[in-house]
Amino acid sequence: MKRLFLLLLMVMIATLAGAKFSVAILITGEIGGNAIYELVQKGALEIESEEIEIKIVEGGYNQSKWESILTSLAALNKYDLLMTFTEGMPASVRRVADMFPNQKFALLDGMIENSPPNTYSVAFKDDEMTFLAGIFAGLVTSSRMPGANKEKMVGLVAGDTYPAMTNVMRPSFEKGVATVDPSIDVLFGIVGSWSDPSRGSELAAKQFDAGVDVILSIAGGSGVGVIEEASVRGKYVITVDSNLISMNPTVILASFLKHIDLLVKETIIQASKGQLPFGSSKRVGISDGMIDYTHDDPNFLSNVPEEIRSELANWFERVKEKGIPADNE
Repeated sequence: MKRLFLLLLMVMIATLAGAKFSVAILITGEIGGNAIYELVQKGALEIESEEIEIKIVEGGYNQSKWESILTSLAALNKYDLLMTFTEGMPASVRRVADMFPNQKFALLDGMIENSPPNTYSVAFKDDEMTFLAGIFAGLVTSSRMPGANKEKMVGLVAGDTYPAMTNVMRPSFEKGVATVDPSIDVLFGIVGSWSDPSRGSELAAKQFDAGVDVILSIAGGSGVGVIEEASVRGKYVITVDSNLISMNPTVILASFLKHIDLLVKETIIQASKGQLPFGSSKRVGISDGMIDYTHDDPNFLSNVPEEIRSELANWFERVKEKGIPADNE
């Protein structure tokens, strides 16, 4: 009997020693053509190892299905951590977390206020990213660059309406532009889809016709149409999330970056070590090394005048040290 007990104990120890920390990642969309999710995949696969097992599930673009997919993953009771993304998911994560109190959840690029004890969330300081993009757009439209015109007008094309765009990104972009010159007009357009380049091109054409010479594109796959239209017109585009300059170096002047690949890795590694502070949330930005821009890209260095690069660098350091200036500063 004693020998049998020791044998069973050895089997249990061997099993535990070989157990992997398992993570299921729900992509709220599709990876292909989506810069942010390509970074998520990159970060996740870089840490997959003998100790960490990763499963990536693409949820598609039908938002009504995302919560049911997350529920199905939780019901399997086989993953140590369920990870998902975006400002559209906090309510869904909270509901599923309440249904499965023993399952751990991480929401990145979104914020769960008053986090349940089995959830952890991290949001980017999108206001820092878009404020700097506004500074850059204002400097470009005020310059003598070949694609700039005499009109004081810049554009913002969004894939859709959502709280972060309405309450954070658009106002911060407009504030950055106004910081350069309060007389610059900002045109705003909504595609209504993250995967409609034709519609993106139509909106960009309308803005260029109105006098815009540089557009900030926060439109996912629809932004491809914005870039194509700018190329035809000899105008400029600013992108976000990952470095897209190589798609069209003479059109895409700069990309403002979210290092979500680093955040994915950091979160999974901490969770696997039992060090992730579930029941809490936080925001990360420039001072955390999670928001940046393409300051060292060779095309950025060659296509953007030195005086614009220098001014943008100064503002980057200003925001890093002191945050976005108050309205009365």
